Amino acid sequence: MPEEYFEVRRPDEQTTPIVVDVPHAGEWIPDRAHDEMAIGDRALKRDLDLYVDKFWQDAPDLGATMLVSRVSRYVVDLNRAPDDVSPEAVEGGERIDAPGYYQDRGVVWRTTTAGTPVMDGPLTSEAFERRLDTFYHPYHRALRQAIDRVHDQYGYCILVDGHSMPSRGRQKHSDTGRRRADIVPGDLEGTSCSRMIRWSVEQHYREANYTVTPNDPYQGGWITRHYGEPDEDVHAIQIEVNRDLYMNEETFEIDPEGLERLRSTCASLIGRLSKIDLT
Repeated sequence: MPEEYFEVRRPDEQTTPIVVDVPHAGEWIPDRAHDEMAIGDRALKRDLDLYVDKFWQDAPDLGATMLVSRVSRYVVDLNRAPDDVSPEAVEGGERIDAPGYYQDRGVVWRTTTAGTPVMDGPLTSEAFERRLDTFYHPYHRALRQAIDRVHDQYGYCILVDGHSMPSRGRQKHSDTGRRRADIVPGDLEGTSCSRMIRWSVEQHYREANYTVTPNDPYQGGWITRHYGEPDEDVHAIQIEVNRDLYMNEETFEIDPEGLERLRSTCASLIGRLSKIDLT
């Protein structure tokens, strides 16, 4: 069943106009995908948004709906368009405008960002469609349903797209070697949500003594672009959290104090956003 690959956590009563989604925290590589991959017994973690679901976990208790993918982004990247297809990852794929170092990654990845092979060769078109039908489309149908349900209830919906990022820009990034801010809200430079929402997010984290740089280096991914339609009263904001605030980036061990601080701050952000009247 598709539902085993992601979790929809609905509150007992939807008391806020908010949906939180976490597409990249999952580590699971199901057997049906593992057989098509070249990772063997390795546990690939470098590019995952590990533990992000933990600091948003209070959302349902606060009256918001939450979606969390259990499946690794090395199987399918839920924050890419379904037609964002690398020819090195899928037979017949075309990525005309992709930078050279992204040519082997799209909605399916051929290698990790460190160059570790994920697959020996490109998927057949049949195997690719099977991955979309199994892992990708069901997640996005559930996300759309959650957004529509909240929109019907409140007349608008705020989608919080939860992610994490390396503490410093990696090789070939625009900010290579530079220490990133603690929090990066992304609203596609003011086009995916009301400016009041982004301003509230910025102020909230600054008041909690985090450093904040909106849209730098991430303006928002496909989920933000696809679902954020302020003119239709759906407001999407991506929130990137610096990984060294809550984990050791080399060993992937959790820093309990840092994670608990983020959990408290993210929970109170939901309360703050729920008080914004966009009707």
